[in-house]
Amino acid sequence: MELLPIVMIGLQVLFWGALLVILVYLIFRRIRIKKLEDFEDRDN
Repeated sequence: MELLPIVMIGLQVLFWGALLVILVYLIFRRIRIKKLEDFEDRDN
């Protein structure tokens, strides 16, 4: 196999993996912030 296709696939895997990790982090961060929020902090 040639090196270029392997590098291209590796970059795509790293890119999508990083996006997945960021998405999961933001979801859990939002859940944690939502639990700490009380009635006065909510925006209407």
